[in-house]
Amino acid sequence: MLGLLDRNRVPWLVLAIVLMFASAICALVYLDAVGKISGWIGVPEYEAHLPHLQMRAALWSGLAVLLPFVAALLLGLGKHGEPRNAGTSRANIITDPEVSHEWSAATAILAYLLRLVVSALGSLAFIVAFVLVVSLLEKLGVRTH
Repeated sequence: MLGLLDRNRVPWLVLAIVLMFASAICALVYLDAVGKISGWIGVPEYEAHLPHLQMRAALWSGLAVLLPFVAALLLGLGKHGEPRNAGTSRANIITDPEVSHEWSAATAILAYLLRLVVSALGSLAFIVAFVLVVSLLEKLGVRTH
């Protein structure tokens, strides 16, 4: 599989995967904070902790949303600008500057949106995998507390 990837691209892909994992962890910590907030509302001994917990929940949700965007950006780095087929001649390509500029901008935006979808699905896959692993460990009787 590594034969299909450029050496310049592998570090960016690894970093993007790490950011997707970090996004999944941030989303899970956000859900934990929301659960605590909803459980602590109306309990007098925890009322003082709620504003701090709400600020942390806002931070975690912001990171959970922002990190897939950064990961999508990193997924596009390290690519070569030119196609690898050396047999393609430049004489056959239409070179109208307006059409080619608009088309390249549209394809760049669509490529980024595709990478964003891949990044968001990767983060969601990490969340599902984490929940499944924790559920399996609880079924086996392994406690983390």
